Amino acid sequence: MSEDGERPPDGRLIGGRYRLVERIGSGPHGTVWRALDEQGGGYVAVKEPRFTGDPEGEERRRAAHRLPHEARAAARVDHPAAVAIHDVLLDDELPWIVMELVEGESLDAALAARGPLPPAEAARIGLAVLGALHAAHGVGIVHRDLKPSSVLLEAGGERVVLTDFGIGATGQGYDREADADFVAPECASERGAGPASDLWSLGALLRAAVAGGEGGSLGSLLDRLLAPEPEERATAEEAAEVLADVAGTSLPEWATRSPVPTPVLPPPDAPGPSAATEPRRLTALSALSLLMQKNRNAADRR
Repeated sequence: MSEDGERPPDGRLIGGRYRLVERIGSGPHGTVWRALDEQGGGYVAVKEPRFTGDPEGEERRRAAHRLPHEARAAARVDHPAAVAIHDVLLDDELPWIVMELVEGESLDAALAARGPLPPAEAARIGLAVLGALHAAHGVGIVHRDLKPSSVLLEAGGERVVLTDFGIGATGQGYDREADADFVAPECASERGAGPASDLWSLGALLRAAVAGGEGGSLGSLLDRLLAPEPEERATAEEAAEVLADVAGTSLPEWATRSPVPTPVLPPPDAPGPSAATEPRRLTALSALSLLMQKNRNAADRR
């Protein structure tokens, strides 16, 4: 396997626009390159996909066909902590994903270099990641592969960026290449992934980030996020409240909004209001007719 910083042998041009400069990193799903945008100027990150199995096999063909759709779906996630996806293009019959370039290091690399984080810093990072997950869930996307290497810490700033939304973003199955330490129980048992699965993975990520796996001020929240059953886990709003408190920051706006109830509409063939409950609306003419009838009835009684 090539090392980070390795340069492509020929300065390859992708899609007639993006010139590969150097390798940033690699994982089971592909290699990420720093690339120069020769039309727009500036640098971007370009992900070269890696598919397993028979190059001519049907499963690989389906995966190559599905990836651009998943990446375009992930581009709908609008949040400062979600990596921006600029383009998806085909080159040499492979789909390449063009993303914003985040200068910094992954949470995984930071933990390896400097050790566990204080609870307040872990909570700050967790709150940013939670915001990106909440935005993704709002447009029907489940991350399904949240782990420390998916979280980038921007150099010289406080921005936290969640990546890898383009891999399996719209599917419900279990990614067998995912790190088992961060995969929710229902995914590992192939019961399907949902938003609560990402919250379990967030709990696992926070557990890995804090000193010795001890939760400290995050302990009770970790217990709730890591509950075996999805319905027993803390909600995103509940988690945000604890994380903001531990981080010593204000609650994000999305966590303060009251849920808007979905109106329940009657089925198209439902009967309308009955005559007994339908309010009567009197016109001036009908009111005069009723008054004349009332006067006639009074005269008859006399």
